[in-house]
Parts: sequence; structure tokens; C-alpha cells
Amino acid sequence: MADETKEAPDAKPAGGGGAKIVPILLGVNMLLVVGVLALFMLKGGGAAGAATHGEAKAEGGAEAPAEGGPDAGPGPTTKMADFVVHLRDAEVDRYARISFEVELASEADKARFDRFTPRIRDGFISYLSDRTLEELRGSEQVKKVKLQLQEQLKELAPGAKVRALYITDLVIQ
Repeated sequence: MADETKEAPDAKPAGGGGAKIVPILLGVNMLLVVGVLALFMLKGGGAAGAATHGEAKAEGGAEAPAEGGPDAGPGPTTKMADFVVHLRDAEVDRYARISFEVELASEADKARFDRFTPRIRDGFISYLSDRTLEELRGSEQVKKVKLQLQEQLKELAPGAKVRALYITDLVIQ
């Protein structure tokens, strides 16, 4: 009877090998969950992410417009070379350095716009050279100048649908 209670020399205690696998499986599972969440967030998951990428559906179930609409998201932009102009002032020499970036409706409009760059630069320099220091001082005055330049863009770059004109730098000396 004493021989029956002895274990075989090769037998392992129950549960010894499985205890090592559980933490490994938990770690792998956690990495997979984190990876799926990261992918979901990067792809713009959820209603907020879809709306920012122009994929949200409008009321009635139709998709939002891909181009031109206010909810379409930003379009392609083109940065114009800096403008340095002598401001109109009879008493003091003043110079302004202004940088612009133009947002367009599509890549095709960007290509059209780029063809008119010399004409646009000429028109902007002519307009800005007629400004005084007072016309470029303060946010309201800068906003007026920007609106005038946006109107000029319609004439200077026909066929290119300009969404917005951004002043990215303004220094007056």
C-alpha cells in the first residue's frame, strides 16, 4: 500500500506549467487591445473623427459634400513667397514684409492658381504699396486689407476656386 501513494518520478504537479502561460496571454491580449484602440483613433473612428475628415453624413443620410462645402474640411494650400513692400508715407520710409498662404478647393485649382503666380504677385505688390502704416495697423485694418486681396484674387486667378487667404506673417519696420 505504501507503493500506491508514491508519485511517479516524471509526474509534475498540477497547474505548474499553466501558471507561466497566463501572464503571457494577458500581456499579448493587452497589447492587441491597445493596438486596436490606437488604430481606431488614428483612422478617425467615432462621429467626431468622421466629421473632421469630411465623412460624416448630413441629416437625411446623404454624405457630406467632398469639395467646396463648409464642412468639407481644409483644401490644399499653396504658400506664396514673402512680399516686401515700401509703404506709402511721405515723411518716413516704412517697409512691410507679409507672407500669405492660399487655400484652394482642389488640387486642380491649385495647379490653375500656380500658373497665375506672377500676375498675383504683381497685383498684391501694387495694392500693398498703396497702403499706409495706419491701414496695416490693428486686426480690423488687416482684416480689411485681407478681404480686398481676396477680391483681387478672383480677378487675378480666374478659374481657380480660392477658399481662403491666410496672412501667415506680418512685420512692419
